[in-house]
Amino acid sequence: MPNVAALQSAAGPQQVVHTTPADYRMSFHEVLSALNPLQYLPVIGTIYRAITGDQIPEALRRVGSFIASALIGGPVGAAINVAMLIAEKITGFDIDQTGQTLLTGAAQADHPVDHPVPAPTPTPAPAPVVRADAPAAPASWPAQAWSQAQLAAYGVSTAGDGALKLADLRGADVLNALELQSIRGARAAYGRAANLAG
Repeated sequence: MPNVAALQSAAGPQQVVHTTPADYRMSFHEVLSALNPLQYLPVIGTIYRAITGDQIPEALRRVGSFIASALIGGPVGAAINVAMLIAEKITGFDIDQTGQTLLTGAAQADHPVDHPVPAPTPTPAPAPVVRADAPAAPASWPAQAWSQAQLAAYGVSTAGDGALKLADLRGADVLNALELQSIRGARAAYGRAANLAG
């Protein structure tokens, strides 16, 4: 086994580099957050942090929570706090973060969702209400989409972006106007036929 002292003396004097941490100064907001007693109350602290988003360092939160539990619950409260801390460290399940996630409804960055979120099921459209005194729909109403020839017959053109264009109407408004026009024409024809029959 080599002699460590002999190797160090052969290598020459060693320089020890001392690194000083960057000057860190707590802001006034951080001091107020640390002094806020709502941060340390069991359950209430989790709700407070979830609503306000005001977070304090975990070590400070743990110590303050232990003190608050001991003051509120005495030795039993302190024992429960220590038991929960041990359970959290063993399982890796942080009750505070999970509670905040449940309250805010947003997934935390360090707790990604493992399963895909199912798409919402579409609700069925309500059934149309048919009045008893309404005339029956004529058989001439178009049951399918308008063809290019039909659109061209009504003077509909296509804009550069692919949208339908008719006078000052664009897109779906063109189709709505055409449908209304065909309904009016069908009603007029139905009225004339009813007058001739009557």
